Amino acid sequence: MNFKFDKDTVLIVLVGCLLMGGWLIYMPKYQAKRAAEYQKMLETTQQSAPAQQANANPGASSASAQTVVADPGAGQTPSETAAGTVSALTETKTVSLENKLFRVTIDGLTGSLSSAKLLDPRYKLKDSGEAIELFRDGAYRTFELKTNPGLVPVSLDVKENGPLSAEVVRTFANGLKLTQTFTLPEDNYMVVCDYAWTNPASAAVTVDGLGVRLAGLPQVKDLTGDKVYSERLNVDFCKVGSGMCDSADPQVKSQEKFDKKTTCDSPVAWIGSSNKYFASLLFAADAKPFASTFGERIWKFPAGSSNEKDLYAVPSMTGDFGTVTFAPGADTVKFSLKTYCGPKEMARIRALGSSVMGVMHISYYSWFEFIARPMVMLLNWLKSLCGSYGIAIILLTLIVRILFWPVTQKANSSMRRMQKLQPKIKALQEQYKETPMDTPDDTSRKKAELNQKMMELYRTEKVNPVGGCLPILLQIPVFIALYSALDSAVELRNVPFLWCTDLSRPDLVGPTLPFALPFIGQVGFHPLVIAMTALMIVQQKMTPTTGDSAQQKMMMLMPVIMLFMFYNLPSGLTLYWTVSQIFSILQMKYGQIAAKRDEARQNSTPQKA
Repeated sequence: MNFKFDKDTVLIVLVGCLLMGGWLIYMPKYQAKRAAEYQKMLETTQQSAPAQQANANPGASSASAQTVVADPGAGQTPSETAAGTVSALTETKTVSLENKLFRVTIDGLTGSLSSAKLLDPRYKLKDSGEAIELFRDGAYRTFELKTNPGLVPVSLDVKENGPLSAEVVRTFANGLKLTQTFTLPEDNYMVVCDYAWTNPASAAVTVDGLGVRLAGLPQVKDLTGDKVYSERLNVDFCKVGSGMCDSADPQVKSQEKFDKKTTCDSPVAWIGSSNKYFASLLFAADAKPFASTFGERIWKFPAGSSNEKDLYAVPSMTGDFGTVTFAPGADTVKFSLKTYCGPKEMARIRALGSSVMGVMHISYYSWFEFIARPMVMLLNWLKSLCGSYGIAIILLTLIVRILFWPVTQKANSSMRRMQKLQPKIKALQEQYKETPMDTPDDTSRKKAELNQKMMELYRTEKVNPVGGCLPILLQIPVFIALYSALDSAVELRNVPFLWCTDLSRPDLVGPTLPFALPFIGQVGFHPLVIAMTALMIVQQKMTPTTGDSAQQKMMMLMPVIMLFMFYNLPSGLTLYWTVSQIFSILQMKYGQIAAKRDEARQNSTPQKA
């Protein structure tokens, strides 16, 4: 075998050597940096929740470690040391409020939400049937104060004013007295907290960096045990007057990038944290927005895992009011905050304001978001008409396919006409086929002449060679948005349809095998996925072909590839794909019948002399 050692070969060898040398230099540094980042993240996962709270509020450190629940309303006074000085409280009291949708527990010592349990049957844990509990880890808590130095509580009183209201009164070591009144509406995932500060001392008291924390949310599969197909974790905030939502990914490895994305020095109307299904939001009062905001996070492993690739960040956002001075006397400084902690149901999020819609994050690719949101809205509207999310998915799929009927029909027609031209195209390719005797000039001339003849053939037959591709490309954004909408709609969780027990999970019928397969995972019988694969094969056989035999064989492998990729797809998505395949087959069949009818009509028409 002869090797051609020319300047191109030398160039390729040099480029390869440079790439290899760069790799050998860069890779050890990258691995060392990655190991350092991992070790740092691992250290944060080993910190306990009391340690995290101690950093933010030194006076509450021992309270988190030694929690004692007392009867609501039984006032608590500070203990006295031998020297007569006042010591920080070491015990807390809790009170629970409950409406139709959720039950929240308020921790008196930190004046924050320590728990929120969702009571709607759709939001129960699928294995145990218990209520989903948000913020169960307690590392960060909504309404918790963050100051520098921390405010040390020395007295505490908690009063329950009924099932929907409670009052927490704390006095701090610097003399300030804070009364927090928590109120729940009857039918909403909202908690309102009214702050009333008084300074009974004779001198002004200044608090540096007065902020209020928002509890972040863990990933769905760790929070609920759901086997979600895709996950989305975000932190968000809205600058006053912008009407837009700024978002950041808390999973970014660089702390510098995370700080830059979550820090805002402009007035902020609200801050938020969300995963795929649930949102935690904190709204400032219109008259007193947050002066600035910043983010924090804790790296943790999901339950039962210690694998580095499973490590993820639970974020927190803090709304900062800056330095606040409380004048002496009886004047009271008041402001009100409210939090939403519940599912990302489209109707409820829309009711919070147009800027809040940014926390939906329906589409994995943000540029499809403006299409995906109307899809969810239409899905909910259809469900309100027919009473079933399963039927609503079928109707939604049919509506989208009908809207794209003309475009799809044009693409199918173009492919059929291209298929009829294949004999003439192959004849031209044979006529201008290259031979071993051709010189480079002959090869170039033949290619130019073949292209010219092909274009003439297309013009004569009035066929666009890309006519079958462009209409399909136009549909792709809509179908991706529809796919994202069905994948992200929390409204489908725990909703049954036909044999599907849950439209957000695979339509498993019968038991699963005691082992998992690569790509597929746990093996069971999923009728919708099997039906979808069979319909894809039928559609492939009906689709007009314009490529060579090798390309056709590759296309026939696509259903098998899709079967492996989507075997454990949520049943709401496989229902959409199955209905879409049935519609495509019927449309192709109609196109074939219409084409034969038109051809017969043309053949029966008398030709003019």
